[in-house]
Amino acid sequence: MAVKRVYWDSCAWIGLIRGEADKVIACQYVLDEAKAGRIQIWTSALTIAEVYKVKCGGAQTALPADKEQAFLDLLSQDFVVRVAVTVEIATFARALLRQYLNKPNDAIHLATAALNNLDEFHTYDKNDILPLDGKIKRVDGELLKVKRPPEPPPGTALPMFDDKKKASDAAT
Repeated sequence: MAVKRVYWDSCAWIGLIRGEADKVIACQYVLDEAKAGRIQIWTSALTIAEVYKVKCGGAQTALPADKEQAFLDLLSQDFVVRVAVTVEIATFARALLRQYLNKPNDAIHLATAALNNLDEFHTYDKNDILPLDGKIKRVDGELLKVKRPPEPPPGTALPMFDDKKKASDAAT
């Protein structure tokens, strides 16, 4: 069985680390699938800098210091592939900016996924990125699937975050 390769936009990482009620269940499910070897999560190295801020709808705030190490620990897991921003990615991102987007960071994330022929792009950006589902051609000619991380099937038991429990537990 082939491992599903998905790209996580910064909003997915933030939703998981902060335990955001509308995101954490789906993100934890994908993370558990990755830990089990059924999914590989890809992200741009840009994500390391971008997740410093928290602004996926609402006011911009810094990621709490106590969540910083948990995020870095997650990125260092074997099931996470970090991709450097190359000239090829930046050039494709410019084309996406001309055709679809206004934000360079969004374009870099999408270009990274398309150039690596990833199966899905996971985001919560409903205004700018989710409308691009099936509009961006990957290198292999297939269209990139852009969607929210999937909810777990009914009856799936998931460890849940709570405010008293550190998000660093997600990295273990």
